[in-house]
Amino acid sequence: MKKINFLIIVMIALFPILSRSQEVSKSDRAKSIVKAVNKKDAKMYVANFSKDVKVYMYSEEGNFELRVDGAEALYKNRAAHLKNHPEVRNEIQHLAEIDNRLIMHDKVWLTPDRKEGSSVVEIFTFDKEGKISRVDVIQQKNLFGQAN
Repeated sequence: MKKINFLIIVMIALFPILSRSQEVSKSDRAKSIVKAVNKKDAKMYVANFSKDVKVYMYSEEGNFELRVDGAEALYKNRAAHLKNHPEVRNEIQHLAEIDNRLIMHDKVWLTPDRKEGSSVVEIFTFDKEGKISRVDVIQQKNLFGQAN
């Protein structure tokens, strides 16, 4: 009986450690997003986001405008983007984690003939479950005009 009680105590003590080791880190989420873009996998991309994710784009007027509302809308948006830009490539330049946010500076090449990638900065806000619940995006004004 003492051995069983000891094993139960050890399991109870180890459970929080083991469950934390199973959590996906913020930087792993960012890397998964970039990998999904490079694999052209919209489903893999959206798996990193909460059901009620909101994506805001920085506008020329100087504020953030809601562009995507919810995981289903995000899936449709990313699937269309990957279809419209089948040769898109993405590379992380910098990651910075602050509290429940991760700031990612990445470079995007919409076509392989572009020598210079275009800079994009995303600020990801994470919910309590470790999924991305909000994204604030700043990108070059003419990013999609450069695709040709």
